[in-house]
Amino acid sequence: MKTKEKLVRDYIPSIIEATGKRPIVRQAVGTERARLLMQKLEEEVGEFSESRSIEELADILEVIHTLAAQMGVTFEAVDLKRSQKRLERGGFERFLVLVDVQAR
Repeated sequence: MKTKEKLVRDYIPSIIEATGKRPIVRQAVGTERARLLMQKLEEEVGEFSESRSIEELADILEVIHTLAAQMGVTFEAVDLKRSQKRLERGGFERFLVLVDVQAR
């Protein structure tokens, strides 16, 4: 089975072994980690776009937690920033669509 290199969850190799197959893995290092996390985020967002499942939404959140840790910040700090932006700029409850901006 030929696959493209991609970031997988930590237990995936063991899960593959349990099926009688032998996974070939390596550990990402340096700047490759951020690049692979961004690819994984795009993958998970695409999967959520198609399925609209809570599982895929949870996968997105897991990647965001890991990205925050890679940046040296806690998820709590990210969520605090989200809350601050919500207070300053609002959320998305009203589903407003900006059509144009005209000079006065």
